[in-house]
Amino acid sequence: MPKSHFPIDLGLLAAVEQLIPPKSTILELGSGEGTNLLTNQYNVYSVEDDLEWVGYCEGTTYIHSPLVTKDHNGSTTSWYDVQILAEQLPNDYQLILVDGPSGKNGRIGLLDNLSLFKTDVPIILDDTIRSEEANIARELAFLLNRPMYTFWNFSIISPEILTSSQLAKIQHATLKVLKDEEDKYLLSYFSRCDRIADANLEYYEQIISEEQQLKAELNSLRRSKTRLGAIEKSYSLMLGRLLTAPLRAVSALFAKRRG
Repeated sequence: MPKSHFPIDLGLLAAVEQLIPPKSTILELGSGEGTNLLTNQYNVYSVEDDLEWVGYCEGTTYIHSPLVTKDHNGSTTSWYDVQILAEQLPNDYQLILVDGPSGKNGRIGLLDNLSLFKTDVPIILDDTIRSEEANIARELAFLLNRPMYTFWNFSIISPEILTSSQLAKIQHATLKVLKDEEDKYLLSYFSRCDRIADANLEYYEQIISEEQQLKAELNSLRRSKTRLGAIEKSYSLMLGRLLTAPLRAVSALFAKRRG
């Protein structure tokens, strides 16, 4: 089988990890070798048009939906069979990952069929390094009135504002991926490979470290509160026994006389 489906990278995986917790469900448009990374932590439904790739990853639920030629604003495009999607898409999922159909077929059909999908969940669009995918992401953010976060090779449309810590973790991972990319690949999309600003990974590491320290302090406070509650409960019990001791003594005396 030729490697026609490029796998998702660790930067995109970091984005998924920041957006949803493990064991959540992902709806993936377009599957490939990177699907294995997702199934290690998540429940995955994969919409796939290429029958040769259906069943490639054992841990995902495949939805085979062949491409259908359609008209989009006067031009011809190919996208998944809408009837099949309407019948087989899951009812519930926490994230949408758009990585298909393949770039040669285009993904503009997503915009024409948004009613098929939940739009109150984060949407990640891969390959927005390409102009067509970047335009789709921009229009999707516009249509949904949502913020868009753009990294060098993918974009996020989120129903919620991401925190500085979430963004730092995603950017840190994507910059590490970018560092290892070949110049030949980058020059296919950018006018130059040398950057005018340093990646400054230490800056993002500092933000991440500060968040970890804050979490540790909060956990320490929670443990202290729990211990304080136990102490207060114990003190209240002892005080209650002390205050009621005379009453219990009198009750015991009356009980003894009656006996």
